[in-house]
Parts: sequence; structure tokens; C-alpha cells
Amino acid sequence: MLRFPLKAKEIAKIVDGEIYGNENYEVFDIKESFNAGYRDLTIWDGKSEISENVGIVISSTKPDVNYGAFIKVKNHRLALAKLLKEFEPRHQILTGNFTVIEDGAVISERARVGAFCYVSSGAVIEDDVIIYPYVFIGRGARIKKGSVIYPFVYIGWNVEVGERCIIYPGSVIGSEGFGFERTDDGWVRIPQIGSVIIEDDVRIGANTTIDRATFGKTVIGKGTKIDNLVQIAHNVKIGENVVIASQTGISGGTEIGNWCIFAGQVGITEHIKIGNKVILMAGSGVDKDVKDGEVLAGKIPARERLTFWKSAAMFYKLPEIYRKLKDLEKKLKDG
Repeated sequence: MLRFPLKAKEIAKIVDGEIYGNENYEVFDIKESFNAGYRDLTIWDGKSEISENVGIVISSTKPDVNYGAFIKVKNHRLALAKLLKEFEPRHQILTGNFTVIEDGAVISERARVGAFCYVSSGAVIEDDVIIYPYVFIGRGARIKKGSVIYPFVYIGWNVEVGERCIIYPGSVIGSEGFGFERTDDGWVRIPQIGSVIIEDDVRIGANTTIDRATFGKTVIGKGTKIDNLVQIAHNVKIGENVVIASQTGISGGTEIGNWCIFAGQVGITEHIKIGNKVILMAGSGVDKDVKDGEVLAGKIPARERLTFWKSAAMFYKLPEIYRKLKDLEKKLKDG
């Protein structure tokens, strides 16, 4: 874990950058570019406001300001990621008291399970897993190598979490899918007996829920990154390297391709297919299949059903109506 003060040559080594100026120049803090002083380090995007006198600047573009040292990199965002990783506190969880481990659970000697956790029979926790206090691990669940589970996470029975995953506080993985059948006497619950598979290098934000399948599997693909407060329903299949922002809801049975980006508050209906490299802008409502590479936006507020359908149909005719109005206006002007 890095600590200040740091010299320019130490920073350049971490970010794989080229130094211009004094390689021994020291800084004592890291700040935003507009607020950095002559003893601060900053990462600059080449466009934002930057102070007139800065200690060390990391950027792909040399700034026209006074600096002690400039470290040139190809990608300032990747440099930021490398640098901040070195400042991140290391996990120091020890296997704690008041933890319940049922007979038949298998926990690696190299894993760490914090206080007040519950590990059910048949669960497997592999090497270098870190489980913070107050986590529940269900029967038959498996947490693979190097994953980190933060406090108050629920991992349901037969859920599988891949290698190097991170699950943030309050998330629920493997809760029951939302399945009911209406009868004259009320709603009959349909038990959900499937599982959830989280593949390697997945990040799941705080208070996100991923439901177990009715039968079969709900799948989150390798490298996918999920924000806080996201709901993923039963039998959803999400591909690799998908990014999903907060307050998105994905209904049951939907299939999503690879390298998609979903902005905040996206709503996706059930049993549709979304292709690869699709972008859904914030607030988008999606109710039909989406082809590879499409970029979608828009959601009309709810109205009485028939009124909404008529308005929606009219909305897509607006360009044609506008063109006809312009033609009519021109004819009237021309006499």
C-alpha cells in the first residue's frame, strides 16, 4: 500500500510513464486538476481546468502550466486505475469468533472468514477468498479463488461465485425468483429451484439482487461489472464484459450479449434477446429484441393504455408529419 510523500520516478514506474522534469520531485497528496497545488499530484484529462502551479501531472497531453514533473502516459484513465490500486487498503480479515461452520463445509486454510458469518453444509470456499463479517453462505454454494465478499451479503444455496469476484455490502445472490400463478383464491407461489452462476472477474455493487432460476441457471458472464441497486431476475443470462449502471431492472428470461453498456434506470422486459455491444441510454425502456451494436434511448411516462398506444404510434410519425407541414408552409408562401 502506497503512502505519501512520493517521488516522480516512483509514480512513473507504477503508471508506466515517461518523466519530463525533475524525477526526484516529491508530492504529498493527490487532488483534482483544478485544485492541485505545487506539492500535489494530479491526473489530467487534457481538457478540464488545471491549476497554474502543479507538483506532478499525469496525462497524455503536456499541460501549459508550471509543474515540477510531467509524467506522460498513453491513457490517463488506465494510469489512474494503476495508481489508485496501490493506495487501496489491503484486506486484513482474520477468521473470526462467533462464526458458524456446519459439518460438511469445506474452507481452504488460505481463506479468511470473518466473525458472525454462517457457512452451510456442502459449501466450498477456495484459496485466498476473503469473507467479511455477517455473511451467509448457503448449502452447496461455492466461492472460488481470490473472491471478496463484503459484509451483509447473502449467497444462496448452490450459488457459484467465480474467481476474483467482488460482491459489495448488502447484495443478495440467489434469492427466490419472482414467480406466481393467479387463481380464484389468490396467487400461488412457484418455487424457484435453479441456481445462479457468477463467472470470473465479476463485480457486483452494493444492494444488488440476482435471483435464482426457476430451474436451470441465472448466469452473469465473465468480466461483467454491475453497479449498486440493480435487479436481475430469474433465468436471465448476461454475457461477458457487460456494464450495468444503478437502478436498472432486467426481467426474467432475458438474454444479453457481450460488451453491452446499460446506463442508469434502464428497464428491460422479460424473455427478449439483446445482442452484442448494445448501448442503452439512461432511462431506456426496452420491450423487444435488440440487434448487435444498436444504441437505444427513450421512455415515455405511463398513461392510460389506449391513449399511450395512440400517442406512441403518432410519435414515430412525427418526422413525416413535420415534413408535410414544411411542404405545405412552402406552398402557401409561394402562393
